[in-house]
Amino acid sequence: MLNALIIDDAADTRLYVRALLEGWGYNTVEAADGLDGLDRMRETSIQLVICDWIMPCLSGLEFCRAVRAAQFPYYVYLILLTSRSDKSDLLAGLNAGADDFLSKPVDAKLLRARLRVAERILTVQGLLADQNRTLRESRERLQYAYDQIQRDLASAARIQRQMLPPPDRLVEPFRAESLFLPAAHVSGDSFNYFYLNNELIGFYLFDVSGHGVQAALFSVRLNASLLPALTSDWTAAGNGSLAAGFPGPGRFLSEVNTRWVEPDVEFDNYATIAYGTLDKQSGEAHIVLAGHPPPLVLRNAGGIETLAAGGLPFGMFPDVNYESQRLVLHAGDRLILYSDGVTECANPQGELFGIERMQSALAARPGDNRLGLTRELEAQLQRWSGTLDFQDDISVLVLERDSET
Repeated sequence: MLNALIIDDAADTRLYVRALLEGWGYNTVEAADGLDGLDRMRETSIQLVICDWIMPCLSGLEFCRAVRAAQFPYYVYLILLTSRSDKSDLLAGLNAGADDFLSKPVDAKLLRARLRVAERILTVQGLLADQNRTLRESRERLQYAYDQIQRDLASAARIQRQMLPPPDRLVEPFRAESLFLPAAHVSGDSFNYFYLNNELIGFYLFDVSGHGVQAALFSVRLNASLLPALTSDWTAAGNGSLAAGFPGPGRFLSEVNTRWVEPDVEFDNYATIAYGTLDKQSGEAHIVLAGHPPPLVLRNAGGIETLAAGGLPFGMFPDVNYESQRLVLHAGDRLILYSDGVTECANPQGELFGIERMQSALAARPGDNRLGLTRELEAQLQRWSGTLDFQDDISVLVLERDSET
């Protein structure tokens, strides 16, 4: 049931219109002038107003402007009572915010027809208001959920970074530096280096296919699986160190892969991995590549060497036999592992950074700084791409043999 406000300084007009409206089922409120009418509207939820044009204190036009300026939370349908019929007067009324006009003296049949139009419009306005409210509430819920997801992703990213080796971790007689630039909050890239036993240092860098949460979860699980000290088959009882029977990086990665791959189950993600060991005394390294970009060796004496490609990606097929490559790091030599996000970083024209530019960036030693390759590489990648938001995860791990050994 609509609440209707009748504003007219003539009491007989108010009484007549009120009788008609109440006979048609409206709830009615009266006011003798525009100011009184505004007070009534502030007290009661009124959606239909029949208002005289000429009134003391506040004219009908001024009342219409005041109602529109008040911005009530619902639509108010305004009908002006007037004896004016001039086109300019009607335009003035419409511009002031009136919806319709009714000539005086009031014709009951014509008033009833005008009210049916008002009811249809108010019904549509009500439906639109309900839809807008529903949309607004849905948008607020979605925004809350989105904000919560962003907070969760930011927390996950912090945890993922904490899983990386800290910059000041030493693996004497080797030194390390790294670069980690996720394309999103969380990354499918990861790396680590650690003591295997008194003679060996272990290290790896991997790149999980895809992006986002699924790749990151795969990454977290893979990180744990690639630490032999967490795998009871090769852990000496009681002290958590590796037993002397560690099978070497090739067999180790082959057995981990076999445990990961489930027969007749289609894989959603796989990883490319560079996994190896370093002898602390001799500098001898054994490196396994599971579909990963071949690491580089930056020789202290000059020149860059590239390891041979090899091996299928990790997690795709069971019973893969990974074989290791051997090299020796001499004093001052650096072993560089990286993900394909480096070489496949594109500039605005779509041209890839490529292995040659990467080698040039690594060979350009900034001053006398022995460890500064990753900072130089990051600067060149940012200049190349023209952005800080890379399209793919970027990770680099550099292991340098101490020049004094």
